[in-house]
This record gives sequence, structure tokens and C-alpha cells, in this order.
Amino acid sequence: MALHTELEIHMGAEELLGVALLLIRNIPRDLKQVVGAKIRDESLQVMVLIGRANMSKDKRPHLNQLLESIWIINYLLRALANMGLISKGQHGRAMHLTASIGRQANAWKKAATAPAT
Repeated sequence: MALHTELEIHMGAEELLGVALLLIRNIPRDLKQVVGAKIRDESLQVMVLIGRANMSKDKRPHLNQLLESIWIINYLLRALANMGLISKGQHGRAMHLTASIGRQANAWKKAATAPAT
């Protein structure tokens, strides 16, 4: 079992957290305290769930929660982009990262449920 910090999915999650922190820096204060905090917290949660899944025998519950956190981040970022509070480029970069993390989590979940050979 590899250290979770060496996994590609974890590196993507670290990058997502960095992008999220930069994005929420420039949004209005009232949204920063609600939406920004939720994006930050869910991004951190993704990293925690990667570690939990890596250490757990049954990875599926953690990976399902991880995917839910990715959905929440996507919804909130889409709302910020629709309101014009983040640029389309910033939104696109974040969506690229969340899509990558989601694909890796789904592949990991599929591998975890595959019968042992």
C-alpha cells in the first residue's frame, strides 16, 4: 500500500485545494464566508477521504463520500462562475481537476469492488 500522499489522486486534490484557495480570495466577503468556506472545507475533506480510503479495507464508503464532496465543489464553483465572480478560465481549471479526481476515485472504487483473482 502506497502512502496516500504519493498517489496521483492526492496530488490532484492538493492542487484543487490550492486553486480553490486562490479562487475564493477575490470573491465578496459575504460569499467568502459561506460559499468560500464550504469550497475550502470540501476540498480539505477530499484529501482526508483519500487518506481514509487508502488505509481502509472497504474503500467504497470513503470514495462515495469523496465523490459527493467533488459534486458539491462543482456546484458551488458553477454558481460562482454563473454570477461572474470567477472567470471561465478559473472555473475551467477547477473543473478539470475535479473531473480528474472523480475519474480516479471511480476507477479506484471499481478496482476495490472487483473480485480478487
